[in-house]
Amino acid sequence: MGRTVRLTLIELRGYREWTESLGEDREWAIQAVQSRVYRAAQEEAKEHGGFVIPLRYDYMVLLSSGLEEHSQRAVVRAVGEASPVPVRAASACAREPLEALRLAQRVIPRVPLGGVEVEACSGAGGMEWTALAHVDINNITRATWESSAYDAYLRVLKLHHYLAEEAAASGAVVQYLGGDNILVVLPPEDPMSLAARLLSSVEDLMGDRASLKAGVGVSRSPRKALALAARALHEIREGRASERIVLYEEG
Repeated sequence: MGRTVRLTLIELRGYREWTESLGEDREWAIQAVQSRVYRAAQEEAKEHGGFVIPLRYDYMVLLSSGLEEHSQRAVVRAVGEASPVPVRAASACAREPLEALRLAQRVIPRVPLGGVEVEACSGAGGMEWTALAHVDINNITRATWESSAYDAYLRVLKLHHYLAEEAAASGAVVQYLGGDNILVVLPPEDPMSLAARLLSSVEDLMGDRASLKAGVGVSRSPRKALALAARALHEIREGRASERIVLYEEG
């Protein structure tokens, strides 16, 4: 089966009903709680080598390749302690991140509130990996000053839209990190080829050739993979790498 990726889907059960219970003057409270829950999740995840990405905030995804079950439970427990509603989670692995999420989504309805179900990674031989691409736009700061922060933001939204669509077709998962930074959770087999193909496809759609760069990190640890991706991107930004995609892989 080769390399696989494990993802843990965390559900805040009854979240919509909670938001509706707050009355009309509620959005400030919802945003504050979302920030609190996300911070609790991220701070606990980093202690175990994981990383959390929010989806709709009533769902979060823990990058959990290589994490022991007790570590996944600790992150879910931290979310539950910060959440205004009960939580539950399901963990699954597959060759592609999107498939792992879909598997977890099918499992989660049978998980009791407060519970975590960790599916075995059959046939994978325990070889769970994380492959991440940290993508950004060239010269975004200059573009901001030449137009406006909002115009630059619209360009980032355009990138996020196209990248998410193209990545999903290849089984990858995309998350906006802020600024002009976008994270792509790649299938761990041959991530460089997919990263290169995604960047070229998105540039064609945006009508802006050679506008993107990406650092790719591969590791058994999600947190380490993210650090390696940041290191690779820094090499490109500093002009120490001639390529626009650089890979660092944990040996």
